[in-house]
Amino acid sequence: MTHDTQAARAAILARLRQGKPPFEDVPAAPEHPLPVTQLSPTESADPEALLARFRAEVERLGVLFQQAANAEGALDLLLARLRAEGAQEVLVWENLPLQGVAQALESARVHPIVPKISGADRKAAYQALDAVPIGISGVDAAFATTGTLALITEAGQSRLPSLLPPLHIALLPRQNLYARPENWLHTHGAATLKRSRSVVFVTGPSRTGDIEMQIIIGVHGPKWLHIIAFD
Repeated sequence: MTHDTQAARAAILARLRQGKPPFEDVPAAPEHPLPVTQLSPTESADPEALLARFRAEVERLGVLFQQAANAEGALDLLLARLRAEGAQEVLVWENLPLQGVAQALESARVHPIVPKISGADRKAAYQALDAVPIGISGVDAAFATTGTLALITEAGQSRLPSLLPPLHIALLPRQNLYARPENWLHTHGAATLKRSRSVVFVTGPSRTGDIEMQIIIGVHGPKWLHIIAFD
């Protein structure tokens, strides 16, 4: 940096420091801000109404939502979708919240792949998984007011099943449904985030409006999202 350049830079910074602080008329942030998303009194008090709100939100986004009364019913719904798709391979979380998935996949002759990408040739590893048509994950938290899923990245819970295949099947235990992200953060969410490497928030199938301001589905991730909720 030349002497003239240094002098010009110093002059610019001096003028900025002497300038009037911007946005003096902006009011202070409220101590207890109101949530952006609203719940009805019934939705706040009734778990079934809260689930109905979540279902309405995800279906509005083009998501297939199914509900099972128990784990056995959830396995039946999962296997029915895999048979309908004719899947022979699936990407899966190692730590799924639904017991019996591995045995069910084996009986249906569907090969589960727990993605573990490491080493120098990562490109080849990703390409090897590119043709797998379905990803299966659990759901660490779901938010009824927006239809959003929170998926935590940690050991046994790769991001790839929710990002790479064209169809993402998300297994949602009912106890992981919250009204809003704030409710989750005030209970289990803060501790969960501290132990995780990253978090993926999923609100419907992947979509973008970058191309001529038109919404395109499935450009940067799954084209279809199927949520199976169970008690």
